[in-house]
Amino acid sequence: MRPLGPNVFSHERLPQAPLEAAPARNRVRFLALGIFAVLLLLTGRAVQLAFSGDPLATPRHISASTPLPRADIVDRNGELLATTVRAWALTAEPERIRNVVETADTLMQHFPGLDRETLLRRLGNTEQKTVFLQRGLTEEQRDRAIALRLRGIGAQVEHHREYPQRTLAAHVIGFTGIDMNPQAGVELGLDEEIRAAGEEGRPVRLSLDVRMQYALEEELDAAARASRATSAAAILLDGHTGETLALASWPTFDPNNLGRYSEDARRDRVAGDLHELGSTIKPFTIAMALQEQLTQSGELFDLSHQLELDNTVIEDHEPISGYATLRDILARSSNIGAARLALRVGGARQRAYLDRLGLTSPTTLQLGRRQAPLAPAAQSRRDVAALGFGYGLATTQATLASAYTVFTNNGARVEPTMLALAPDAEVQRTQIFTPEVTRQVVAYLRAVVTDGTGRAADVRGLAVAGKTGTAEKLGSAQGYDESRNFSSFAGVFPANNPRYVIVVALDDTGAGEAGGLVAAPVVARTLRRIAPMLGLRVEPASPAR
Repeated sequence: MRPLGPNVFSHERLPQAPLEAAPARNRVRFLALGIFAVLLLLTGRAVQLAFSGDPLATPRHISASTPLPRADIVDRNGELLATTVRAWALTAEPERIRNVVETADTLMQHFPGLDRETLLRRLGNTEQKTVFLQRGLTEEQRDRAIALRLRGIGAQVEHHREYPQRTLAAHVIGFTGIDMNPQAGVELGLDEEIRAAGEEGRPVRLSLDVRMQYALEEELDAAARASRATSAAAILLDGHTGETLALASWPTFDPNNLGRYSEDARRDRVAGDLHELGSTIKPFTIAMALQEQLTQSGELFDLSHQLELDNTVIEDHEPISGYATLRDILARSSNIGAARLALRVGGARQRAYLDRLGLTSPTTLQLGRRQAPLAPAAQSRRDVAALGFGYGLATTQATLASAYTVFTNNGARVEPTMLALAPDAEVQRTQIFTPEVTRQVVAYLRAVVTDGTGRAADVRGLAVAGKTGTAEKLGSAQGYDESRNFSSFAGVFPANNPRYVIVVALDDTGAGEAGGLVAAPVVARTLRRIAPMLGLRVEPASPAR
């Protein structure tokens, strides 16, 4: 008889479950895991959106890495000189506007600065796809314009330049037009560099130091007003590298408010104005003669008699009696002595030296206006002699400063730059005079300040070396006007180891306002202020008696 139930000891197998049951359970598990993963991803995305905001919304701020049409401009220490600011413009699409008058009335209620006649004309100008109604809107004004929901009216993002230092270094930085196109200064001279830096999200670093710039501008302003000059210019260079530490033109202007200033005020005087150099060229005449071994330090000159060339009389403002040395010719600024040395050098060699000194070429400074010199070839002995003491060649103060770098580099010239250089940057130098000739001329330039026409430029403890210059300006009858002078001083410091070049010039000073009287004191006052910034020691000025 078979038992009613299975025998546990029986070798008969129990009935098996259907084969599809296990895979079905696995599919359910996988589906649950998939749904969980999708939910997890959706949750993460929701958290991301909660913190990052709507990706389709208009961004309210531009990140530091966002490309800009023009990069920030900073000084060598990172002080901001120019920046790009995002703003908005109120715009209209005339073809989409249904009622020009009603649209104009509504806009004027919310933007009272609009001119009704101009507004109606622009809103009705269907020949233009888009017209600008008002520029420079704030973010609040942009939101107001959008909230009006006027057909054909909108707000378009645009950029404009701001200059936080206002009048400081205005001629250096320059300015852009309303369309952000450069008009002057390094904005124009370094346009490609500024645009490239904007794309890369980095600033353009200039060689300027705003502290020195401020001191130079303030002293130049005071001197120009005191002497009643019509304009003035000054430049300070690191003579070893060519870096421009300060550069000033007077009068100045605020690039944020161009409409308030005349074109004359916006004019760059350092690289854009031409003037005959006067006696600041005499050190080069002496250096040429020494370099060509046409004279020597011990030679004595009789300068007591006038020099007549081609029916032209050359004389000294202060006659020198007795015999004079090369040191005396420079210290006492003898036209006769410089003319005689120039004649020894000759026209061809003189021109070659002037070319190599850069005095016959535009400056290399990256500014918007770089005026080419007026440098006609000398046609006669009179022309050669005149060039020897500062007439017949009109150039800029920027090119003169570059030429004076020979006295800071053992006779080699360095071209100036507006860009800050890396400490290990290679500097190109053009050798013109030997170190021995250069040291000799620097000693003479020091004598100009200690014993000659440039005594007002002396700064105790600093050892300034330089040359005064006074060039009479041409009058209406093509003759020189003794009542109108271009007064200047060009020099290097410290004289025992020259490193820096400074040039100061004041235009249209009156009769008797020589470089030693009006330009040299500016140099002294400026250097007392900036020498500590350069790590140089100065002694307190002597008390006034």
